[in-house]
Amino acid sequence: MKHSLNLTLSVLLALALALPAAFAIDVPTGDFVQLVEFCEGCHGKDGNSQTPDVPIIAGYSYEGFFNTMDVFRLGDRIAIEFHRPGEPETVMNEIAKQLSAQLVRDLADYYSRRPFVAPRQDVNAELARRGEIIHNRLCEKCHNKKGAHPVNDAAILAGQWTPYLRRQFDNFLSGKRFVPRTMLRRIKELPKEDIEALLSFYASVGMQR
Repeated sequence: MKHSLNLTLSVLLALALALPAAFAIDVPTGDFVQLVEFCEGCHGKDGNSQTPDVPIIAGYSYEGFFNTMDVFRLGDRIAIEFHRPGEPETVMNEIAKQLSAQLVRDLADYYSRRPFVAPRQDVNAELARRGEIIHNRLCEKCHNKKGAHPVNDAAILAGQWTPYLRRQFDNFLSGKRFVPRTMLRRIKELPKEDIEALLSFYASVGMQR
């Protein structure tokens, strides 16, 4: 029995060590047009994702895009928010590591110039009105113009996919994603229903853009 158990553990260890190779990602690093096409395979045409779990990256600020890719590359943020079933949680980290700083700058410039197109989403109007009050009180200073204007690292919230944003709140609260201390304190003070109100507000503002 002990020999059988040792054999099983050895097989599992071998599979675990081989797993990263099975998820090797062939990222185009020479042709910029091919690289954009590669990105848009997940993030949609011009960066306007059609998949609720995958963020829209069109209209992201140049600095915000570059910094996000940099923290992916360094492993300071794990891309757990939008990996697809069957992919490792580190899929964006592996992609970022293969890109030169110049290619990241080129992508940042490209997507910062693409217009953000908000998808149509279900909105609870009563929650949205409540969410606007919360946003104006706690969030507008950094996420101004009702969350529709990207400033430095403050990404566009108005119109971003609700399932994606909801997972970001979960990641902030669980410590899976870093967030500035002031913002984290404010999020922790919000009951779950207030977070849902904010999400409804951002979805509603997105459809007004």
